Amino acid sequence: RREKKMQCDCEMEFDADGTPAMGCGEDCINRLLLMECNVKVCPCGEFCTNQRFQRREYSKVSTFRAGDKGFGLRADADLADGQFVMEYCGEVCTFDQFQDRTARYFEEGRRHHYFMTLRSDEIIDATQRGNFSRFMNHSCDPNCETQKWTVNGRLRVGFFTIKSVKKGQELTFDYQFQRFGSDAQRCYCGTTKCRGFIGGKDNKSEKPRGRPAKDTSAARAAL
Repeated sequence: RREKKMQCDCEMEFDADGTPAMGCGEDCINRLLLMECNVKVCPCGEFCTNQRFQRREYSKVSTFRAGDKGFGLRADADLADGQFVMEYCGEVCTFDQFQDRTARYFEEGRRHHYFMTLRSDEIIDATQRGNFSRFMNHSCDPNCETQKWTVNGRLRVGFFTIKSVKKGQELTFDYQFQRFGSDAQRCYCGTTKCRGFIGGKDNKSEKPRGRPAKDTSAARAAL
C-alpha cells in the first residue's frame, strides 16, 4: 500500500535517437510533494531522478577551519539554486533522550552538540554519529535551507541550496533554534544581515555571550 502511494504519474520520454531521457523532473508529483519515488514502482525506473536521498547523490563539499565558528562546510564545486547538498544524518532519539543527552554532554564538557528536530517527538543527534552536514554553520543570510522529505515512508532531512553557490564558498543555513533562558549565543556569520546572536528571542537589548556552538539546550533547528 505504501509503495502504491509513492508511484508517480510520470511517463518515460525518449530523445530523437531513441535513447531514454531522464525522468521525474520538476513536474513530478512526488517531487512537488517532497516525496521520493520508490525504485520498485516508479514508471521511469532506473532513469528516475527523484531518488537523491536513496542514492546519496550528495554535492561535492569539504570541511575547513572557519575561524571563530570552528569547523565549517564549503562547496568544492559550483552549486545551482535548489541543488541537493546532502542528508543530515545521525541517531534518532526521543525528546526525553534528547534532554538526557544534553545534560550528559554538558557534564562531559562537550562544547559542540549537533541536534536537529525531525518531528515534535524525534530529534536527530549527530554528535557521535553523523556525516559532514553537521559542520554546516549558522548564518543570518544563508545560502541553504533544510527540507523534510518522505523516503519510502520515512521522514528524512536534507540540505538544499536557496541560491547559487560558487566553488569554495561556505555553506550555511539559519539554525532558527528555540532558546531557553536569557543568555544568547553570539553570531559570527559576518553578513550585513547579522542579528548579533543566535536564538529564538530577537531582542537586541540582550547581551550575547560566548562562542557559537552547533547547539545548546534546544534542538538545533525548529523545523
